[in-house]
Amino acid sequence: MGFGCRRAVIRSRRISLRFPTLETNTTHIIMKLHHLMAVIALTASAHAGTPAPAATLEPIPAASDWEFRLGLPGWISGIEGDVGVFGAVSAIDVPFDDIVSNLDMVAAANFEARKGRWGLLTGLAYMELSGAAGTPGPLINNVTLEMRQLMIDAAVSYALVDGASCRVELLGGARYNHIDLGLNITSPLPVLNRDISGDKGWVDPYVGFLTRAKLAEPLTLVLKGDIGGFGVSSDITWQAYAGLEYQISKHMYAGLGYRALGVDYTDGGFTYDVITSGVQIELGLKF
Repeated sequence: MGFGCRRAVIRSRRISLRFPTLETNTTHIIMKLHHLMAVIALTASAHAGTPAPAATLEPIPAASDWEFRLGLPGWISGIEGDVGVFGAVSAIDVPFDDIVSNLDMVAAANFEARKGRWGLLTGLAYMELSGAAGTPGPLINNVTLEMRQLMIDAAVSYALVDGASCRVELLGGARYNHIDLGLNITSPLPVLNRDISGDKGWVDPYVGFLTRAKLAEPLTLVLKGDIGGFGVSSDITWQAYAGLEYQISKHMYAGLGYRALGVDYTDGGFTYDVITSGVQIELGLKF
């Protein structure tokens, strides 16, 4: 018995895989970029007409900005103490209400510069005064005084407190004084008549403080004081000021206060032991 054999036939199918071409990817990316750009353009167009919100606060100046003050003080002062040339010492007492009739000339200015906590303070004052002074003894009929004084002040400051409403500064500086004195002494005894003059200049170191504290707008309390000399030139020198400052405008201010300055200086036959005190009025600029 014969068996027939069938040939098994396996038909294979061709499987083809299609991969996207580089051209297809590029086209797809470009279409997405076009879409993104269109969205950005529409968003920018919607906000272009919208005004920026108005600023409600003024910018705060940077801490490194320079600040300047220029003041013109008028010191309506009286003078009391002892002055002398070549050993002839006379007591003087000129009250501030008589200063107008005794004052021949006066000029003064001060300048301050600050950057951050550091500062430089300078001042200049010149005064010419003449008039009758006290008598040193029973044999003297009259003493007439002529005095010219130049004072230059310079100090470096550092703010120990530097707040928005209060600034307290430590001062270290020097004060130059130049005094030109003339004394005319008359006596019943001709031998005692004198017409003498002399001048001296010296520098006193000092330390001090300056405080400015804002009160109710537009007022500021100002306190200043220093002490020096320490025997370097004067035996002692000191100064004190207390007053109020009124802000007239953004850049202009006016000040009113009371100031006193004491100097005790003796060198050979030259004597200047005087306290000058009185009301000070100041007008100045800040920028």
